[in-house]
Amino acid sequence: MKKLSLAYFGSPDFAARFLEKLITDTTINQLIEVKFVVTQADKPVGRKQILTPTPVKIVANKYLKSEDIKFFSLSGLGVPAVIKNLDIELKNIDLALVYAYGDLIPKEILSLPKYGFWNIHPSLLPKYRGTSPIATPLINGDKITGVTIIKMDEEIDHGPIIVQNCLTIEDDDKRPDLEKKLTDLGVKLFKKILIDEGEKFFSLSGLGVQPQNHSLATYTKKLSKQDGFISFEKIKNLFLHPTPYALQTFYNLFRGLYPWPGIWTTLPNGKRLKITQLELLRTTPYSLRPVKVQLEGKNEVDFETFNKAYKIF
Repeated sequence: MKKLSLAYFGSPDFAARFLEKLITDTTINQLIEVKFVVTQADKPVGRKQILTPTPVKIVANKYLKSEDIKFFSLSGLGVPAVIKNLDIELKNIDLALVYAYGDLIPKEILSLPKYGFWNIHPSLLPKYRGTSPIATPLINGDKITGVTIIKMDEEIDHGPIIVQNCLTIEDDDKRPDLEKKLTDLGVKLFKKILIDEGEKFFSLSGLGVQPQNHSLATYTKKLSKQDGFISFEKIKNLFLHPTPYALQTFYNLFRGLYPWPGIWTTLPNGKRLKITQLELLRTTPYSLRPVKVQLEGKNEVDFETFNKAYKIF
């Protein structure tokens, strides 16, 4: 079988992990060839606002020869010209694979590749459509999540299901842990399709592709810094008058928002304090122990060291 030509759409760290596995896995790279990458534009990062490429772009530059790959961005200036050039490229490939790209994909390009666009979505669709499907089950205290591969249509996370598989959420999984596990599961599912079904699967002809039950759809929102704010009075009351439910709820929020935006508060002196490491002790009774914190403008320190100096808890 000739290699499947692939366009890859993605941006963050875990999408870069997926791309790296596509390129380096000795079984997968015998069956596919990544022709080009679409990722978000370079953005200013850090206090010095240094223009920085996405993790996906970094991985592509590491493994693929510059003359063999083109980069496109569908955000920012010059987008109509980009789409025009992208149209030509997409018509010459077999499949576009999308994983956490982070921008809307114009509906007019979805049918251009031979087998269309497939989306690797890290939830059990139709549950948790939208931009934060990895953080939300952690915040909600779910025990099960998974990966769904769908054939994309013009609505967000709405297309028919190609394959789906579950994953158990461990009690102390934080968002980076779940990103890694779900990415690896997504690679495993895509690899299985390549090996077991070959090119006939990509045509989706009579192979049991199922429409989603849209009546069961739930939606997630884009995370913001404000999602991590908890008033100082609430945090202090939690430690003074703990209940198992309140402690678990707080810990679940920490797990889902770690490392950004994280849980943070404003101290009586007006300074922001971020809880950077937190431990839930499932003893009788439950207890919650801040391990490390970071005061605005300062380095991260042990909570005990911080509390001895500021005596706020």
